[in-house]
Amino acid sequence: MTIELQHVKKNVRAGSVRVTYEDLNIRLSEGADVAFLAHSEAGIESVLSLLCAADAPDRGRIIRDHSISWSIPSTQYIQRHVSLAANARFLARLYEVDEKDYLARVSESGLAPFMDTRVDKVSSEIKTVFAFVTGVLLPFDRYIVTKAAVGKKAFPDLAGRLLDDLRARAGLLLVTAQAKTAAQYCDQAYVFDQGTATFYDDMEAATEHFNSIQSKDKDREAGGDDEEEDDDSDLQNMMALDF
Repeated sequence: MTIELQHVKKNVRAGSVRVTYEDLNIRLSEGADVAFLAHSEAGIESVLSLLCAADAPDRGRIIRDHSISWSIPSTQYIQRHVSLAANARFLARLYEVDEKDYLARVSESGLAPFMDTRVDKVSSEIKTVFAFVTGVLLPFDRYIVTKAAVGKKAFPDLAGRLLDDLRARAGLLLVTAQAKTAAQYCDQAYVFDQGTATFYDDMEAATEHFNSIQSKDKDREAGGDDEEEDDDSDLQNMMALDF
């Protein structure tokens, strides 16, 4: 089973992002752990929308014969004025999984003390952890993960443990601007730059290519205000996908 983009053209016009993919070819094979290495100007959210059938290409063909998640840990679907448990029950019914078992597994992740609390009464960290856990515990053939390090303060080992479990039963698509994180979880990568996506089955080569892109970007920004980036915050800001 695969998800493929074949000779796809897509004009991306989102805020300040202006990029055109003229001949985009991507293949996500069953069970493969693949990284999308992309900076914030790559228009990667539009590529994810194509993969998830949330958008259509301007030209080209998309083959999709296995299930794929939304962008995890997106919180777009979470209702603020009901409890975490009520949100989890909604997902269980929507995806037709056993409600009691699903709620138990979400609670056992460490969220049990918060399950009966309204979403607008918990911290942003707990909300993000909840979005991550509820997403990865649903049954998909492939999971899109845009933030691999969640809950580092409250649950330092949780994300890594759940990602390892996920990779044992399904395929991972990790979207990140952190090559080191990509190399930890993936053995294939697409590097996005200026409307192209270059495939690598060698993570060291992918890292070298992506780092060279980032170096060029920093050179162009030389002379401006220095900004320290140690996570995927810019990528996360543009990743508010609502599937």
